[in-house]
Amino acid sequence: MQDLIGRSIDVISRLCGALAAAAIIILTGLVVTSVVSRTLGVYVPGLTDYAAYCLASAGAMGMAYTFGQHGHIRVEMIIDQLSSGPRYMLEVLVLALSAAMTTYLAYFLVRMAHTSWLYEDRSDGSDEILIWIPQAPFALGFCLFAFVLVLALIRALIRRDLQGLAAEHKSESWE
Repeated sequence: MQDLIGRSIDVISRLCGALAAAAIIILTGLVVTSVVSRTLGVYVPGLTDYAAYCLASAGAMGMAYTFGQHGHIRVEMIIDQLSSGPRYMLEVLVLALSAAMTTYLAYFLVRMAHTSWLYEDRSDGSDEILIWIPQAPFALGFCLFAFVLVLALIRALIRRDLQGLAAEHKSESWE
């Protein structure tokens, strides 16, 4: 069970990393196209809006990948001072709160995209794209991040240790 959870977290986080990378590549192409088109005096509608949508999607998808790679910033000044029992309880509490808040956000992002789909909302930009189209990958990114956090919480509760919550190797000190 523990190996299945760990592999699931790894697969989901790598998939999200690939999707975030694709969004960044598309974002780069859109920005280059915008710069070149302005230089040539040609107006291409919606480029700025699409670049913003790609940026939001990359950020949302990158959350799960960063968590899977232990890349989120952790302030360990307090928890490093705690013994193993209180440290475990605090880590699990923080992980549970993170999972709950992210799940709450993901739920409402899905509702927002669904409402936009129901009412066929369009963007205010010149292209008037159906707004649920860029909202869907943003909501999906947070859904996957919430799922990864819940899996990490389950793994921490089953193992009764903190393996996999922080980076394996401590960074070198600046002292």
